[in-house]
Amino acid sequence: MARKNKSIDPVCKMTVDIKTAKENNLESSKEGKNYYFCSQTCKDKFDGKKTNVAWYQSEKFGKIFPWFLGITLVLGTGLSILYNFMILYMGIFFIIFSLFKAIDWKGFIVAFKEYDIPAKLIPGYSAIYPALEFLIGVLFVINFYMEDFFIIPIAWITLIIMGIGAVGVSIKLSKNEKFQCACLGTKIKVPLTKVTLLENILMVIMAVRLIFY
Repeated sequence: MARKNKSIDPVCKMTVDIKTAKENNLESSKEGKNYYFCSQTCKDKFDGKKTNVAWYQSEKFGKIFPWFLGITLVLGTGLSILYNFMILYMGIFFIIFSLFKAIDWKGFIVAFKEYDIPAKLIPGYSAIYPALEFLIGVLFVINFYMEDFFIIPIAWITLIIMGIGAVGVSIKLSKNEKFQCACLGTKIKVPLTKVTLLENILMVIMAVRLIFY
């Protein structure tokens, strides 16, 4: 059941923030009842309008991409540790993911607050999070070429952020609610799944390796 300020998208079944949906005109009425949507694609589908859906926002892509991402993350993590480019891998990971988040910054802020604990509790945290991720990524890349450039503090920050993030994702997944994953921003329509949790856990593992090994 949706909470007071939330609604369930009748098309994709994702939980939607009503205020955000109204601000983006993602609202329709039918038989005297208001419905709210996570995207224009879902709204058009509900309204019976034919629309050209971008491949990265399609339902099929949303089902396949988490598996692809999960396999890529596991392979990338394993290879980076094996061939000693883990720090560079972590840097590239954070930079790429931060840029995707920045594409739809406002959408990311709303989606991230749905499951990230600090984003819910600390005003402005979700707004600066993409920049924080980008900075961490840049520092990791610098460390790959300049050894011992504050690598331990950066690893600790990564451990804390991604560790707390994993807890937030776990809590949300345990409730069996369907939410938009904000890990790659909101332009790419991907639901919050165990792959999101895996992403956080892998970063935690690599951060621990940097700190203690």
